[in-house]
Amino acid sequence: MNTPITHDHATTTPGAKKRGLLAGTGIAVACAVACSLPLIAAGGLAAGVGAFLAGGEAVAVGVVLAVGGLVGVAVWMRRRRAAAASTACDTGCGC
Repeated sequence: MNTPITHDHATTTPGAKKRGLLAGTGIAVACAVACSLPLIAAGGLAAGVGAFLAGGEAVAVGVVLAVGGLVGVAVWMRRRRAAAASTACDTGCGC
């Protein structure tokens, strides 16, 4: 009769704790960044409204127009690239 093979799961590899600590730290930093982005955006919006109300309406309107123009160009380029990609693939494969 053969003896069953048992594995000692209590032992760990030497770098396992360090990797776990690094992974946990990375997850915590990623969570902090993801949670702070809406607050940063709200702060920028509040600063823009404050500048507009404080008398810097020319600057505020200029920033709004510049950002609107950039977004418009980005949307136009994306649609143009999507249209070019859809006409380039006429094989019917769904690419």
